Amino acid sequence: MDDPGPDLVAGEPRALLRDALASIRTDRLPDGSLDLSGDIPAELAQPLLRALDRVSAELTADDERRGGEVRAGGRLQADAFVALLLRVTDPGA
Repeated sequence: MDDPGPDLVAGEPRALLRDALASIRTDRLPDGSLDLSGDIPAELAQPLLRALDRVSAELTADDERRGGEVRAGGRLQADAFVALLLRVTDPGA
């Protein structure tokens, strides 16, 4: 059987992205909002940033293709983060 190669998500190794995301902490604030924070080492941060850029580009292209409002700024970043998180943690992928 041929080696299928590394398990990639948005062009980056799933294991590296999983480690990067595991470095992020969540804290619930008294007002009910959620604070995300963490220190991600450079060797994990770079693949995470590249993957987020790729997912952001995919979302933007999909918005343009559909002819609707094109997400930008914080909304695009948040949507790309959630989409990447879902892809990294998808057990069926």
